[in-house]
Amino acid sequence: MDELKNALAWFRAAPGNIYKSGTENLQVIAQWIWEVIQGDFNDEQTTAQAVTGTVISMIPLVDQICDVRDVVANCRKINDDSTNKWAWVALVLTLIGLFPTLGSLAKGCLKIMFAYGRKGVSQAGSHALNSGMWQATRPFVEAGIVKLNEFLARPTVRRTISALKWDNVYLELSKKVRALSSSLNVSELLRVMDEVIAILRKLIDLIQRYGNAAMSTRAGQLLQMVIDVRNKSNQGLRQALAPVQDWLNRLAQRLEVEHRLGYRVSTNAVNPHNFSRPSLDTEIQNMAKRKPEWVDAVKKGKYPQIEDMPDIPPGHSDIGVAAPRPLKSAFSTFHDIRPDTLPPGTKIYRVLDPGSNDNSICWMTAQEFKELRSKADWRRQFAVWGNWNSNGEFVTYTVPAGPGLPVWRGKTASQQLRDSTGRTVQADKNGNSFWLEGGGEQLVIDPKHLDRKNIGPREFTGWGYDEFGKEAGLIGVPILQHNWRD
Repeated sequence: MDELKNALAWFRAAPGNIYKSGTENLQVIAQWIWEVIQGDFNDEQTTAQAVTGTVISMIPLVDQICDVRDVVANCRKINDDSTNKWAWVALVLTLIGLFPTLGSLAKGCLKIMFAYGRKGVSQAGSHALNSGMWQATRPFVEAGIVKLNEFLARPTVRRTISALKWDNVYLELSKKVRALSSSLNVSELLRVMDEVIAILRKLIDLIQRYGNAAMSTRAGQLLQMVIDVRNKSNQGLRQALAPVQDWLNRLAQRLEVEHRLGYRVSTNAVNPHNFSRPSLDTEIQNMAKRKPEWVDAVKKGKYPQIEDMPDIPPGHSDIGVAAPRPLKSAFSTFHDIRPDTLPPGTKIYRVLDPGSNDNSICWMTAQEFKELRSKADWRRQFAVWGNWNSNGEFVTYTVPAGPGLPVWRGKTASQQLRDSTGRTVQADKNGNSFWLEGGGEQLVIDPKHLDRKNIGPREFTGWGYDEFGKEAGLIGVPILQHNWRD
């Protein structure tokens, strides 16, 4: 009973009246069990807590109660509408996380991913799922990878990884996922479901033994509901196999991306959790501590911006103060400017980070890009502050056949660092402020003039994603993946 109470406490605090006249109030404990096993379906709570209990603190029964809760929640949804294919898919995602062949660490890790997959299935809606389960659940998968890496960063988990001699967690998990996909079948799913129902029976027995009559009746009805779903599972689970297998194979590919990047989860590695650009405030604070090599502390920039928008020739877009975003006031980023049309076959380059849009306004010629030797060159010559773009990747665009691509081109104007209110950030007491020099020839292009068919694959710049001496967190972020804004 002590193990059971410890496990129940993992999900819900013990009732205040658990003791009566110095002895345990068994009816209160029965109520406690009842509230836990039929609680709300909360992936964040049940799975995240359960894997922590299973792999780290090893609290007995925690993982089993978690499994019961999740299966009960899935069965409720199926009981409401047994024709809902995606409710069966969610049940499969629960059951495959319980396969004993995974091993404790892999099971704990993959339960997190499957929980976020279920959440995606639950929230995406049938229309989106019918169009493609992976794409519909992908934002949830990315959130799951962030959560997975929080789990992997725990010292106890790192020791387990070391003991298993896993050189790379992502690659090992990818192998496990692919093996799951290839071996997935209805009979194995039913076997696991039967094991969960056996645990549920024991818990229901405790409720009926010690609970009041009304609670006993409701508990019996809950058990019968789960058994009814089990008895009609053959067809439901069978129709869920194909989409789940496809989803598992794509998840394996996603995990392999982390492996290829070389961000290893090992005993002494720093494990970042997510990608984000440095904020303006962060950049200002770091500038005061140690000015990067690409920044100058001077009184004025070398290449002052132009003051007036030039005339707009036919075929070119407005980049003045009245232009719509993202072209609004883009002329002010130039030191000098002229309209031009790039002929078909011309390849242009854009430096970006994982969160940047492929089809934004700032580009450069192939010659300018190939002359860059470092991130410092790019930031200095093209006057790009860290909170605007965290670099790390680039993409190309090839002008298609036809009349050519209208662009605005010219030297990049110097950029002064200003705070969120527009005030100059002072570099010292001598009147100097922080400037990016500029001077590189930039291209400004209307995104409406770009055709997605002509975009090249994202590639690494080789400059890394770090800023201010701190590695940017990339775990859970799709790397080298297009981000085209329609």
